[in-house]
This record gives sequence, structure tokens and C-alpha cells, in this order.
Amino acid sequence: MSDQLPERIIDAGVSWWRLDLREFWQHRELLMVFIRRNISTRYRQMLLGVLWSVLEPLALLLMMTAVFGFFLRAPSDGYPYPVFAFAALIPWLLFSKAAMSAAGSLLDNMGLISKIYFPRLILPVSAVARDMYDAIITLLILVVLAAAFGFWPTWKLLLLPVVVVAATIVALGIGLWLAAVMVRFRDLRPLLTIVLQLGFYASPILYSPTVVPERILPFYQLNPMYWLIELSRWIMLGRSIAITDSLYISAALTLLLLLSGIFVFTFNERATVDVQ
Repeated sequence: MSDQLPERIIDAGVSWWRLDLREFWQHRELLMVFIRRNISTRYRQMLLGVLWSVLEPLALLLMMTAVFGFFLRAPSDGYPYPVFAFAALIPWLLFSKAAMSAAGSLLDNMGLISKIYFPRLILPVSAVARDMYDAIITLLILVVLAAAFGFWPTWKLLLLPVVVVAATIVALGIGLWLAAVMVRFRDLRPLLTIVLQLGFYASPILYSPTVVPERILPFYQLNPMYWLIELSRWIMLGRSIAITDSLYISAALTLLLLLSGIFVFTFNERATVDVQ
């Protein structure tokens, strides 16, 4: 009788579509470990710790209010500019940070994934979960700020998780598209930063969408963040939303982005550890 221990060979396989959701679920405890690690390590060596998740958006809001609300008088449809801008800034910050985190998740963990096997999808998912944690903290600040300007919480607050989850899905779709590719082409990270900065000004954050020419508004509304920003303002300010066909097209494009992102990620992540 042989004393040789059985061997388990982990192979990438030949299938281009090999996402195993059952395997992902079996590693859910590892996912939670990564989420806790990502949250704790982000602020571990910072003097103010988790307070930075509050100070950063508040500092940005102060700058936006001073420049665009006071000096440039950007239109806010009669609403107090700080609340008008902050209600849009929160979903955008979640989206932009989560997109950057998911896109860089494989590159930032090359030392780990080259030594041990686990479902690689855990990395981008845990990365965006960390940014969701920050968003929840800033949403509490938004509720307090809105109340200070006379916009008291209503039942609509129950829909805030929809904004958080939807913004995360959009970010995850983009991140999955870029995560494995970014390992090979690392200049995509600064390029993504520039694209997100352009998207910040192209989205109705600093201004009201009423300034957008009507002839291009249907195309402007294809941006999924447009609807999430408007939904956030409806929740916090009661600002009405005009539903158009662009909403349904945008939702379909978001779903397509996520599904295609999963395909691109699973197709490319097999060779990730071979890239130095």
C-alpha cells in the first residue's frame, strides 16, 4: 500500500468561460477576510484613521461650494448648493473609487495570487466592498447636512441602498474589464484616472442637468451615473425625475457592462500570474 499522498492539480483549463459561482460561494469566508483586511489596512497608518472617509468628501464639497456655488453661481434649481452638490458627489465618489479599486485589484495583489490559488473574482469584489463601507459613512453625513438645510429624512431614505449597490455594479463592471488587462498594460491606471476625471465634469454633479441642451439630453442620459445622481437628489431633496427611454437603455448597458466584464476578467485572469 502506497503512503504517497493524493495530489490535487489546479489547472486553468481550456474553456474561455470558466466562472464557477459555486467555487466563489465556497470561498465566501475568504471574501470576508479580504473585506476586513482592505478596510483595516486603508486607515491603519493614517493619523486620523477612518475620519479621512468623512474629511475627504467634506473638503471637496467645501471647494465645490466656494468655486461653483459662490463664485461661478452654478445653477442648482433653487436648492441649497451644498446639499445639491453633496447628494450628487456621494454616488460619484463611490463609483470612481470603486472603479479604481476593482481595476487595480489584481495588480495590487500580484505577490499573493502568484503563490496561492483562490477564485480571483474575490479580489475586485472585496475591493469595491471596502468603498461601499466608506460610502455608508458619508451618506450619514449627507443626511445630517440635508437636515441642517431643512430637508428632513423621509421614507425615501430606504432607497439609498439602491444608489449604493447600483453605483457599485457600474464600477465593478468597469473594474472587471480592466483588472486583468491592467496587469499587462499598467499605464491604463493613470489613463483611467483621467477618464474618471472627465466623467466627473460630464456628469451633473457641479451643475443642474437643465443646462444640457435638449437635443443632446437623450444621449447625455445614457450615462448610468446620471440616473443615480438624480435618484440621490430625489431621495434627499425631493427633486423630481423625468423618466425617459434613456433610463432603460442605460440600465441595459450597465447589465451588459457587468456581464461582459465578468467574461473579460475570467478570460484574462488565467494568465495573470505569468505576467511580471
